[in-house]
Amino acid sequence: TKRFISLNNMIKQITDYTPTLKGCWILFFCVTICGSLLSAPANLLKEYPIVSTLLSYILLFIPAAIYAYFKGKSSGQKPVHKINAPFWGKLHPAILFMMLPFILAAFIVVCEPITSIITVPEWFDNIMKNTVLGESSIISFLTTCICAALIEEFLCRGIMLRGLLENGYSPLKAILWSSFFFAILHLNPWQAIPAFLFGLLFGWIYYRTRCLWVPIFLHFLNNSTSFVLYKLFPELPASVTIRDLVDNS
Repeated sequence: TKRFISLNNMIKQITDYTPTLKGCWILFFCVTICGSLLSAPANLLKEYPIVSTLLSYILLFIPAAIYAYFKGKSSGQKPVHKINAPFWGKLHPAILFMMLPFILAAFIVVCEPITSIITVPEWFDNIMKNTVLGESSIISFLTTCICAALIEEFLCRGIMLRGLLENGYSPLKAILWSSFFFAILHLNPWQAIPAFLFGLLFGWIYYRTRCLWVPIFLHFLNNSTSFVLYKLFPELPASVTIRDLVDNS
Protein backbone atom coordinates (compact mmCIF):
# COMPACT_ATOMS: atom_id res chain seq x y z
CA THR A 1 0.00 0.00 0.00
CA LYS A 2 2.81 2.41 0.86
CA ARG A 3 4.52 1.69 -2.46
CA PHE A 4 1.28 2.37 -4.31
CA ILE A 5 0.81 5.67 -2.46
CA SER A 6 4.40 6.63 -3.20
CA LEU A 7 3.98 5.82 -6.92
CA ASN A 8 0.69 7.73 -7.04
CA ASN A 9 2.35 10.79 -5.45
CA MET A 10 5.21 10.57 -7.95
CA ILE A 11 2.81 10.51 -10.90
CA LYS A 12 0.90 13.41 -9.39
CA GLN A 13 4.09 15.48 -9.13
CA ILE A 14 4.87 14.74 -12.79
CA THR A 15 1.37 15.69 -13.94
CA ASP A 16 1.55 18.92 -11.92
CA TYR A 17 4.37 20.13 -14.16
CA THR A 18 3.16 22.57 -16.81
CA PRO A 19 6.20 23.51 -18.92
CA THR A 20 6.74 26.68 -20.87
CA LEU A 21 8.22 26.44 -24.37
CA LYS A 22 11.68 26.39 -22.79
CA GLY A 23 10.61 23.52 -20.58
CA CYS A 24 9.31 21.62 -23.61
CA TRP A 25 12.72 21.94 -25.27
CA ILE A 26 14.38 20.62 -22.11
CA LEU A 27 12.01 17.65 -22.06
CA PHE A 28 12.84 17.00 -25.72
CA PHE A 29 16.58 16.93 -25.02
CA CYS A 30 15.98 14.76 -21.94
CA VAL A 31 14.45 12.14 -24.25
CA THR A 32 16.76 12.41 -27.26
CA ILE A 33 20.09 12.82 -25.46
CA CYS A 34 19.80 11.61 -21.86
CA GLY A 35 17.24 8.95 -22.73
CA SER A 36 19.31 7.64 -25.64
CA LEU A 37 22.35 7.32 -23.39
CA LEU A 38 20.33 5.57 -20.70
CA SER A 39 18.73 3.09 -23.11
CA ALA A 40 21.90 2.36 -25.11
CA PRO A 41 23.03 -0.61 -22.93
CA ALA A 42 19.61 -2.26 -23.32
CA ASN A 43 19.90 -2.05 -27.12
CA LEU A 44 22.98 -4.27 -26.95
CA LEU A 45 21.07 -7.17 -25.41
CA LYS A 46 19.63 -8.51 -28.65
CA GLU A 47 19.43 -12.05 -27.21
CA TYR A 48 16.63 -10.85 -24.94
CA PRO A 49 14.00 -9.09 -27.09
CA ILE A 50 11.92 -8.02 -24.11
CA VAL A 51 14.95 -6.13 -22.79
CA SER A 52 16.36 -4.78 -26.04
CA THR A 53 13.08 -3.48 -27.45
CA LEU A 54 10.49 -2.80 -24.76
CA LEU A 55 12.81 -1.78 -21.95
CA SER A 56 15.02 0.41 -24.13
CA TYR A 57 11.92 2.28 -25.35
CA ILE A 58 10.70 2.89 -21.81
CA LEU A 59 14.17 4.01 -20.66
CA LEU A 60 14.15 6.73 -23.34
CA PHE A 61 11.54 8.66 -21.38
CA ILE A 62 12.84 8.12 -17.84
CA PRO A 63 15.07 11.27 -17.78
CA ALA A 64 12.12 13.40 -18.97
CA ALA A 65 9.91 11.91 -16.26
CA ILE A 66 12.56 12.63 -13.60
CA TYR A 67 12.91 16.22 -14.78
CA ALA A 68 9.13 16.73 -14.80
CA TYR A 69 8.88 15.19 -11.33
CA PHE A 70 11.35 17.58 -9.72
CA LYS A 71 9.98 20.60 -11.59
CA GLY A 72 6.43 19.72 -10.57
CA LYS A 73 7.52 19.16 -6.99
CA SER A 74 9.46 22.42 -6.72
CA SER A 75 6.94 24.71 -8.43
CA GLY A 76 4.33 24.44 -5.71
CA GLN A 77 1.67 25.51 -8.21
CA LYS A 78 -1.36 23.48 -9.13
CA PRO A 79 -2.42 23.46 -12.79
CA VAL A 80 -5.80 24.87 -13.69
CA HIS A 81 -6.66 21.77 -15.71
CA LYS A 82 -5.83 18.24 -14.68
CA ILE A 83 -4.02 16.12 -17.22
CA ASN A 84 -7.24 14.19 -17.74
CA ALA A 85 -10.42 16.18 -17.10
CA PRO A 86 -12.96 15.01 -19.70
CA PHE A 87 -15.42 17.51 -21.13
CA TRP A 88 -17.84 16.20 -23.72
CA GLY A 89 -20.38 18.96 -24.22
CA LYS A 90 -23.58 17.55 -25.67
CA LEU A 91 -21.85 14.57 -27.29
CA HIS A 92 -21.93 11.31 -25.36
CA PRO A 93 -18.37 9.92 -25.00
CA ALA A 94 -19.46 6.51 -26.30
CA ILE A 95 -20.55 8.12 -29.57
CA LEU A 96 -17.24 9.95 -29.89
CA PHE A 97 -15.18 6.80 -29.36
CA MET A 98 -17.32 4.98 -31.94
CA MET A 99 -16.58 7.78 -34.41
CA LEU A 100 -12.81 7.82 -33.82
CA PRO A 101 -11.89 4.99 -36.25
CA PHE A 102 -13.78 6.76 -39.05
CA ILE A 103 -12.26 10.12 -38.12
CA LEU A 104 -8.79 8.59 -38.22
CA ALA A 105 -9.38 6.83 -41.57
CA ALA A 106 -10.72 10.03 -43.14
CA PHE A 107 -7.81 12.04 -41.76
CA ILE A 108 -5.28 9.55 -43.17
CA VAL A 109 -6.85 9.75 -46.64
CA VAL A 110 -6.92 13.56 -46.59
CA CYS A 111 -3.27 13.76 -45.48
CA GLU A 112 -1.90 11.12 -47.88
CA PRO A 113 -0.85 13.65 -50.58
CA ILE A 114 1.38 15.32 -47.96
CA THR A 115 2.64 12.25 -46.08
CA SER A 116 3.66 10.52 -49.33
CA ILE A 117 5.81 13.43 -50.57
CA ILE A 118 9.01 11.96 -49.15
CA THR A 119 9.76 8.45 -50.40
CA VAL A 120 10.72 6.03 -47.64
CA PRO A 121 14.18 4.54 -48.39
CA GLU A 122 14.51 0.78 -48.47
CA TRP A 123 16.92 0.61 -45.53
CA PHE A 124 14.48 2.47 -43.28
CA ASP A 125 11.63 0.30 -44.49
CA ASN A 126 13.68 -2.77 -43.50
CA ILE A 127 14.29 -1.35 -40.03
CA MET A 128 10.56 -0.81 -39.51
CA LYS A 129 9.73 -4.31 -40.71
CA ASN A 130 12.42 -5.90 -38.55
CA THR A 131 11.01 -4.09 -35.53
CA VAL A 132 7.60 -5.62 -36.15
CA LEU A 133 8.47 -8.95 -37.77
CA GLY A 134 11.88 -9.80 -36.36
CA GLU A 135 10.94 -10.29 -32.73
CA SER A 136 8.12 -11.55 -30.54
CA SER A 137 4.77 -10.30 -31.78
CA ILE A 138 3.68 -9.60 -28.21
CA ILE A 139 6.77 -7.49 -27.45
CA SER A 140 6.48 -5.61 -30.74
CA PHE A 141 2.80 -4.92 -30.12
CA LEU A 142 3.44 -3.74 -26.56
CA THR A 143 6.20 -1.42 -27.72
CA THR A 144 4.76 0.07 -30.91
CA CYS A 145 1.06 0.11 -30.08
CA ILE A 146 0.60 0.22 -26.29
CA CYS A 147 3.69 1.95 -24.89
CA ALA A 148 4.08 4.40 -27.78
CA ALA A 149 0.46 5.53 -27.50
CA LEU A 150 0.52 5.89 -23.72
CA ILE A 151 3.95 7.46 -23.23
CA GLU A 152 4.08 9.76 -26.26
CA GLU A 153 0.58 11.12 -25.70
CA PHE A 154 1.25 11.60 -22.01
CA LEU A 155 4.36 13.64 -22.85
CA CYS A 156 3.30 15.55 -25.96
CA ARG A 157 -0.35 16.21 -25.17
CA GLY A 158 -0.71 15.72 -21.42
CA ILE A 159 2.47 17.56 -20.41
CA MET A 160 3.61 19.76 -23.32
CA LEU A 161 0.31 20.86 -24.87
CA ARG A 162 -1.41 21.35 -21.53
CA GLY A 163 1.65 23.17 -20.18
CA LEU A 164 1.73 25.61 -23.09
CA LEU A 165 -2.00 26.28 -22.71
CA GLU A 166 -1.57 26.85 -18.98
CA ASN A 167 1.25 29.31 -19.66
CA GLY A 168 -0.85 31.58 -21.85
CA TYR A 169 -0.16 30.23 -25.35
CA SER A 170 -3.10 30.39 -27.71
CA PRO A 171 -4.67 27.01 -28.60
CA LEU A 172 -3.29 27.32 -32.15
CA LYS A 173 0.30 27.98 -31.04
CA ALA A 174 0.15 25.35 -28.31
CA ILE A 175 -1.14 22.68 -30.70
CA LEU A 176 1.42 23.62 -33.37
CA TRP A 177 4.34 23.51 -30.92
CA SER A 178 3.25 20.21 -29.32
CA SER A 179 2.83 18.71 -32.81
CA PHE A 180 6.30 19.96 -33.73
CA PHE A 181 7.86 18.26 -30.69
CA PHE A 182 5.87 15.10 -31.40
CA ALA A 183 7.28 15.11 -34.94
CA ILE A 184 10.94 15.72 -34.12
CA LEU A 185 10.90 13.15 -31.31
CA HIS A 186 10.76 10.52 -34.09
CA LEU A 187 14.20 11.77 -35.27
CA ASN A 188 13.60 10.99 -38.95
CA PRO A 189 11.74 12.88 -41.72
CA TRP A 190 9.77 9.86 -42.95
CA GLN A 191 7.86 9.61 -39.68
CA ALA A 192 8.12 13.27 -38.69
CA ILE A 193 5.82 14.63 -41.41
CA PRO A 194 2.87 12.31 -40.69
CA ALA A 195 3.56 12.63 -36.95
CA PHE A 196 3.22 16.41 -37.18
CA LEU A 197 -0.11 16.12 -39.02
CA PHE A 198 -1.43 13.51 -36.61
CA GLY A 199 -0.22 15.71 -33.76
CA LEU A 200 -2.49 18.48 -35.02
CA LEU A 201 -5.50 16.15 -34.91
CA PHE A 202 -4.58 14.61 -31.55
CA GLY A 203 -3.83 18.02 -30.04
CA TRP A 204 -7.04 19.63 -31.26
CA ILE A 205 -9.18 16.78 -29.94
CA TYR A 206 -7.35 16.82 -26.60
CA TYR A 207 -7.83 20.57 -26.34
CA ARG A 208 -11.55 20.26 -27.08
CA THR A 209 -12.26 17.27 -24.82
CA ARG A 210 -9.50 17.54 -22.17
CA CYS A 211 -9.59 13.75 -22.19
CA LEU A 212 -6.14 12.23 -22.69
CA TRP A 213 -7.65 8.84 -23.48
CA VAL A 214 -9.01 10.16 -26.79
CA PRO A 215 -5.60 10.90 -28.42
CA ILE A 216 -4.19 7.78 -26.76
CA PHE A 217 -6.89 5.70 -28.43
CA LEU A 218 -6.35 7.43 -31.80
CA HIS A 219 -2.60 6.88 -31.52
CA PHE A 220 -3.21 3.23 -30.63
CA LEU A 221 -5.54 2.77 -33.62
CA ASN A 222 -3.04 4.30 -36.03
CA ASN A 223 -0.06 2.26 -34.82
CA SER A 224 -2.12 -0.93 -34.56
CA THR A 225 -3.29 -0.53 -38.15
CA SER A 226 0.32 -0.29 -39.36
CA PHE A 227 1.30 -3.21 -37.13
CA VAL A 228 -1.45 -5.46 -38.52
CA LEU A 229 -0.65 -4.50 -42.12
CA TYR A 230 3.03 -5.35 -41.58
CA LYS A 231 2.05 -8.70 -40.08
CA LEU A 232 -0.47 -9.63 -42.77
CA PHE A 233 1.36 -8.19 -45.77
CA PRO A 234 5.11 -8.08 -45.02
CA GLU A 235 5.87 -7.52 -48.70
CA LEU A 236 4.14 -4.11 -48.67
CA PRO A 237 6.50 -1.12 -48.62
CA ALA A 238 6.32 1.36 -45.74
CA SER A 239 5.17 4.08 -48.14
CA VAL A 240 1.97 2.24 -49.15
CA THR A 241 -1.16 4.38 -48.91
CA ILE A 242 -4.84 3.60 -48.44
CA ARG A 243 -5.41 4.59 -52.07
CA ASP A 244 -2.83 1.97 -53.08
CA LEU A 245 -4.62 -0.69 -51.02
CA VAL A 246 -8.13 0.03 -52.34
CA ASP A 247 -7.09 0.93 -55.90
CA ASN A 248 -8.11 4.59 -55.45
CA SER A 249 -11.80 3.64 -55.45
